[in-house]
Amino acid sequence: MSHTFSSLSRRFLLALGGVLCLSLLTLLLVARYQIMPVLLEDENQYASGELDRIERALGAELRHMERLVEDWAWWDDTYRFVRGERPQYVASNLYHSTLETLDLGLMVFFSADNRPYWIAGIEDGDFTVCSGATPEARAPCDWADDTLSLLQERIDNGLEEGTHARLLAAPELGLVGLSPIYTTHEERPPAGWLAMVRPITPPLVAQLRETTGIELSLSSAPRAGAAPAMDLARTSSTRMAASRHVSALPETHGLRIDADLPRQRYQASLETFRFALYWTGGVLVVTLVVVLLLLEHMVLRPLRQLSRFTQRLHQGETQAGTPAALLKRNDEIGTLAREFQHLLDHQQQQADELLDLSQHDPLTGLANRRLFDERLREALEDGPSARQEVSVLMVDIDHFKHYNDHYGHPAGDACLVALADRMDHHLGSQGFLVARTGGEEFSVVLPGTPIDAAVAHAEALRCAITELALPHAASPIDSIVTVSIGAAARATPAPNDPGALMRAADQALYQAKAQGRNRVMAYCPAVAGATPR
Repeated sequence: MSHTFSSLSRRFLLALGGVLCLSLLTLLLVARYQIMPVLLEDENQYASGELDRIERALGAELRHMERLVEDWAWWDDTYRFVRGERPQYVASNLYHSTLETLDLGLMVFFSADNRPYWIAGIEDGDFTVCSGATPEARAPCDWADDTLSLLQERIDNGLEEGTHARLLAAPELGLVGLSPIYTTHEERPPAGWLAMVRPITPPLVAQLRETTGIELSLSSAPRAGAAPAMDLARTSSTRMAASRHVSALPETHGLRIDADLPRQRYQASLETFRFALYWTGGVLVVTLVVVLLLLEHMVLRPLRQLSRFTQRLHQGETQAGTPAALLKRNDEIGTLAREFQHLLDHQQQQADELLDLSQHDPLTGLANRRLFDERLREALEDGPSARQEVSVLMVDIDHFKHYNDHYGHPAGDACLVALADRMDHHLGSQGFLVARTGGEEFSVVLPGTPIDAAVAHAEALRCAITELALPHAASPIDSIVTVSIGAAARATPAPNDPGALMRAADQALYQAKAQGRNRVMAYCPAVAGATPR
């Protein structure tokens, strides 16, 4: 009888083993000819998107270059200087620190006949300024002859009226801006052209890396026919190198962008498929064990233990652990039990991570509205028993829409992160909860804090943000980023109403905006109701 069972066991093992091998082979073929091409194409699109982000960052630098050269070219003093009416212009404006401050390597003023009128630049750390009237006068600046020839050829070929900014690939990497020289009100014809060249230096490349979060490099490459849209080389299982050529001056060269990118998305998708493959194999193994259990009575008891354990989990006993007797087994049942416990642990970890993500803002890392409302409600419910006051702050960035419109959304995100860090440093470190509750709106709950102390905290925060001195050229109230803050404390008529407290803070914030922004206003309860002060 036992021999018969042994024979049946071998037959079942061979049959189910064959099914398992056939299934795995099918999955491998599907992965090879169906899944892998899709994953690689998705990876290509990801790499192309990252190169697009680098190009957008370069475009932002070019737009900055356009504004800079236009500011200088549309200046009455520049106009009179190129016409020979203001000789003191050189001494008062063209000196070493000017170019260093503007991060420029070369400034060239062209006269109305498109010839170099005056040249100023920095070569190997040495500042040179010279007249372009004659070759002899221009001799000290002969290191810039190649760039001068390129700029003059560009102008001679008939540029359209307006400001132009292009990437420069030769004789050196840089950004070049060209603008006709007008008076401020453009009342007279242009007196010539102004050219500015900003070298692409390691600090600028480092800035682009920080802006994009991509490990990138820029280089010059000769242009030989139409360049491919993108070159992609997968250097390892975790990294890939992507490159692209973008148009630049002169026409014989292009600017090559190289990016070292992670293959996280590909690896994550591959791991998901492997997990599915392992899971399928596990199911088949379990099936094999179940069939063998039908033949061998001694396995039924541990299966009943495992069944009772899973039922307890289904009934909500999430703290129940896998029976120790099953975990200690060295057979297939023990392996199954240990894997099951591992999956439970993994599921619990994912649940904890999901809870954390659901309570925090993905951009700034601060608490989100959900967590803020929860903590505010807890503070108000705990406050009366502890006889403590509860205050809230509502913080709004002044004219943030103008900031986004002027600098772009990536810069706007960077501004939000910087302000969030400053708020968390000043208030979060003191045990107060700082949350991002809107696009440019932040809220703070201050348990155990009366309104006067809350206003003091708010004013300290406002000054700290002002000290950041983040430029805000589009703000109608200041040249830097500022905030308006509304403060409110627990209202007597509705001591445990979070909505009433936040509406009071919102009204205080409205008063701060109405009185000119960049200030703190407190909402104080009075006998006849709440009035702003």
